[in-house]
Amino acid sequence: MGTVNTILGPIHANQMGITAMHEHIMWGPPGWQYDPDWWWSVPRVYEKCHQDLTDFRQLGGMTFVDCSGIGLGRDLDFYVTLARSSRIHLVACTGFWADAGILGYFRVKDLDYHEELYVRELTRGMGHTNIKAGFIKVGNTSRNAMTDLEILTYRAAARAAKKTGCCVITHGITAARQQFEILTSEGLDADRIIISHCDAAYCLDFERDKELARKGAYVAYDHIGIEAWSPMPYNMPDERRAEMVKAFLDAGYRDRLLISCDVNSHGLGWYKMNHKIGKNDTPLHTVGHLLRYFVPKMRKVGINEDTIRHLLVENPRRVLPMD
Repeated sequence: MGTVNTILGPIHANQMGITAMHEHIMWGPPGWQYDPDWWWSVPRVYEKCHQDLTDFRQLGGMTFVDCSGIGLGRDLDFYVTLARSSRIHLVACTGFWADAGILGYFRVKDLDYHEELYVRELTRGMGHTNIKAGFIKVGNTSRNAMTDLEILTYRAAARAAKKTGCCVITHGITAARQQFEILTSEGLDADRIIISHCDAAYCLDFERDKELARKGAYVAYDHIGIEAWSPMPYNMPDERRAEMVKAFLDAGYRDRLLISCDVNSHGLGWYKMNHKIGKNDTPLHTVGHLLRYFVPKMRKVGINEDTIRHLLVENPRRVLPMD
């Protein structure tokens, strides 16, 4: 096993421990900061994010994989402070979200530029820092055909990942097969690919998931905790997700499944949704949900402790390190 680039420097894969593989410290589409109805209070944002990470740590979590790429809320100085105070291994990414989230400056850049940008951020440092990205995140519009720009970013991601040994995490489940085809057509090994959001309620396809796993990709059920409280079309009861996990395991794909919550610890421009309050005045969706609530649901459907550890520890530490 290799090393993982964290915000505070490289760690060995054996140091990762329990890992949440698809989360967000902060996320917002480019331009959120210009909304006159939005406010920004660094101390309050820090307090919320620190609380979430500390809670995750107290529950046994060790590594938080942040999927907010370029222009979407990635704040490296903020991440350094959080990582130090929470004692969580925080892993940040390079790459872009879907077409609508790609900043104008980068929209006109060619394939070679994007590839070189990703490689630079993985090997030298993100932005103007020496903090190295740990993986590449790319996305596409969830319910439409992939755009030419999205295809370009996927091709660049595959080339950069092949050069550096990192993994690629995707977004946009309706194009899952196309994502896989583009990435592998550029020579990226299937076991470097994580197809996210396979548990999105509006696009469930068990045969698709098994096909991707059979070809060697990792399948991520990573909307855990997004239930009826959420207005998003991918919400559904966690009990159903636990049954999906069990079915996927029973199909023989224990080595190809990742689980996570896709939390937005502090939404940028999404304040009202992000701060909805549940019973006992607790936030409805934080990364701690994975261990506090979902692990017991997995036990209830008959998933044993060894397999739970396999999903939370073994699979992440195989896929996240840069070979």
